[in-house]
Amino acid sequence: MYRIIGLIALAILPLTLTAQEAESKQDFTAFSKLLHQRVTKELKEFKDDSGWGQTIPVPPKLPLPGLRTYLKSGDEVVLPHGAWQRFNGKVEDPNKNLKIVVKDFKKTADGKKYRLVADVDVTIVCHGEWQLWQKGLLIVSGASAADANFTAAVVCEVGVCFDFKMFPPELKVEPKVTELGLNLVDFKFRHEPILKGQVGDDIRRDLKDMLRTLVKSSEGAVKDYANKAIAQGLKEGKGVMSASAILQTLPAPKEELKGK
Repeated sequence: MYRIIGLIALAILPLTLTAQEAESKQDFTAFSKLLHQRVTKELKEFKDDSGWGQTIPVPPKLPLPGLRTYLKSGDEVVLPHGAWQRFNGKVEDPNKNLKIVVKDFKKTADGKKYRLVADVDVTIVCHGEWQLWQKGLLIVSGASAADANFTAAVVCEVGVCFDFKMFPPELKVEPKVTELGLNLVDFKFRHEPILKGQVGDDIRRDLKDMLRTLVKSSEGAVKDYANKAIAQGLKEGKGVMSASAILQTLPAPKEELKGK
């Protein structure tokens, strides 16, 4: 999710002053579509295997040595131990499963930045695998796939400047996520539930509530991750776009803007 928020911030195209602030009720449909196109172009499958592969040294006088799994770590023989978990996720059909709606876009009170407010609705298919090891003995393992639907209310502040050495001039963008509200709307497994009936329903409800609480508690971390992604993207030159492309998304008449 943090990758999507970061991509949205990177895709923001601060519109030059005046026309977009003239009307209090503006149509940001074209702007929203452009953000969607740019985010979709950058979307990739993400993986997290940071919780996979924990080991411990082989202890002396280990019982049942023939039943255990041994691994090599450099020149040392070790045992898999503890909870292993890894997952990957992706937005399978961005045209269907990713919605970005720009709610507001205007200059800040100090006149130095622009403020963008956007709502995001995204469904991510997540594949997870987990194993529980006890000193080289595999206790339990499993794998599953689920669709997770999230919504996010994003507020970005964007510093801008034009590079008039280029033709057409290029707009250099420095966005930062300042506010972020996350919500887990739904979480559905793709396979038939192992536990059915009231007991299974209760477990799935408790799991969804736990995940929803986890998502809300991670808002600060997601915002930090998004801003780190923005900083990295700016280093790679992703915070620049030509002024001609911006003119195509402006809600105000193009003739009026060109005359400013």
